Amino acid sequence: MRIESIAVYTADLTYTGKAYAFAGGRSHQVFTSTVVVVTTDTGLHGYGEACPCGPNYMAAFSEGIPSCLSLLAPSVIGEDPTHTTRIHECMNQALTGHAVAKAAIDIACWDLLGKHAGLPVYALLGGLLSPSMPLHRNVPLAESDQMEESLRQFRSEGFRRFQIKLGHSVEEDIDLVRTLSKGKHADELWMCDINRAWRQDEAVRFSRALEDLEIYLEQPCYSYEECLSVRRRIRHPVKLDESLNCLADVQRALRDDAMDAMALKISRVGGLTPSRVIRDVCVDAGTAMTIEDAWGSGIATAAFAHLAASTPAKALLTTTDLHNYNTSQLATGAPEVCSGRMILSDRPGLGVVPDFEKLTLLDVYE
Repeated sequence: MRIESIAVYTADLTYTGKAYAFAGGRSHQVFTSTVVVVTTDTGLHGYGEACPCGPNYMAAFSEGIPSCLSLLAPSVIGEDPTHTTRIHECMNQALTGHAVAKAAIDIACWDLLGKHAGLPVYALLGGLLSPSMPLHRNVPLAESDQMEESLRQFRSEGFRRFQIKLGHSVEEDIDLVRTLSKGKHADELWMCDINRAWRQDEAVRFSRALEDLEIYLEQPCYSYEECLSVRRRIRHPVKLDESLNCLADVQRALRDDAMDAMALKISRVGGLTPSRVIRDVCVDAGTAMTIEDAWGSGIATAAFAHLAASTPAKALLTTTDLHNYNTSQLATGAPEVCSGRMILSDRPGLGVVPDFEKLTLLDVYE
């Protein structure tokens, strides 16, 4: 089986809420997603998606992904898509960095591998180890009454794990979390996500003021070194996110005992091929993971959900249902969500099909 063509599409995804806001004054309502269709000489099609969370969350720019694909797609034409590591070697030779663009092709190749084998992707990533995956919901930064209302709504839908966005002054965030915690249920898991906004002293002050609360601090400071310093001085567990962009970053964090948990966003590291390695390293180290992505529709959700479903339950802190964060769907067959948990179908590959009426074709490489 060989790759004959790669088609590149884009579409805008509109957030279901008023605004997806987080620290540093960052706020987004619309996200541009890139969908690729990899077609083989056997007539099989594989689907992949990459969608950054705006231009200022990680080193990726939605409008630049199609330009990257103009170099990446020709480099894998004629290759066997089931040889996923070989595909990455070809892409790395064609373009240095730009993991998010590479992820779109990588995910499509895993979709093809599953379809070729007649198996769901989770079976190829280790088997179905977490058939009912625990979901978290993001609570965007807003006034306390709005965030309380979001929490009430999510609780009514069965969610018990929350990523709470912070980003006011430290004193205001202390008061905010103290206010929100009055409604916290005993079975809830809270991740207070600062998205790199604080100095070390601010993160330590926040943690010490709320030592009586069971919460995670997620990426409290900008740099890895700052987060490591904070980790060594506070009681709360620390979850790293933006500091971890490749396997070497994760290995360093494990050596330094810098984290209690991590966010594994599969497009940020280049797709399922490198994410599988990182996942297995963390499982072996006993480090819990949130397995997710930055943004996306049902294709992106299906991709990371297959990795999450093939992860031992004790290592899977949370995942999320990104496709339900949007007002429209770009694909059918996305994972099903019920009472704060997510399940996958056993259809071959990722189990999703794009809705081409909602996609705009940009280029076809042959």
